[in-house]
Amino acid sequence: MADGVVHAGGRPSHEAAEELDRTVIAVATAEFMRGGYAATSVEHIAKVIGCSKATIYRRYPSKKELFRAVVHERCQHMVAILHNQSGGIADPMDAIKDMLRRFLDFLLVPETVETYRILIMDCQQFASITADLDRAIEPLHQRMTYLLGQVLGWPDTPANRAEVAMLEMSLRGLVTGWPLHQMLSGHKPFKSDEDKDRFFEASWNVLASAVRVRIASGPPV
Repeated sequence: MADGVVHAGGRPSHEAAEELDRTVIAVATAEFMRGGYAATSVEHIAKVIGCSKATIYRRYPSKKELFRAVVHERCQHMVAILHNQSGGIADPMDAIKDMLRRFLDFLLVPETVETYRILIMDCQQFASITADLDRAIEPLHQRMTYLLGQVLGWPDTPANRAEVAMLEMSLRGLVTGWPLHQMLSGHKPFKSDEDKDRFFEASWNVLASAVRVRIASGPPV
């Protein structure tokens, strides 16, 4: 039985129901991450929690919807990146750096990596859930694109906005692409936090240099 779940007769209190909701998501996350989607049953999750399958199905009508809720929980952590210190950093390049570092840390959390792995392994089945994740990332993309536009200082035209958006995706991939690929391949990209710091600073220096070049070259003709 999961810690903190108390079972008693009758209808549970609002607080107990909320606690059970949190427990279901926490246990489902752990079990999906440990065994994968296909090998993890709602029955098994219910057994780990110490409740009935009906209790879970009253909240989530299918295993897929339960997994969607797990992905949504990951998305909430993503949204938190947008509401942290970067909003109060005056210099837009410093704000971009702050957001990229926290985004990198988020991507390397095992639960995030395994969520990506499950979605990639059966992308057709989870197309709508992948779309949910894409929508969760979109505000981060929009915020960083806005900040990058401030740094570049180009006139606000449709062509320039499209160019800035493409540049933002390329620069974000420079920082996050290799570490995430390593994690998805089952490898640990960094031996220590110090190694991760060195990688990030090296990537950031390349990124900052690329931005300076684009400032000097000006907007696309």
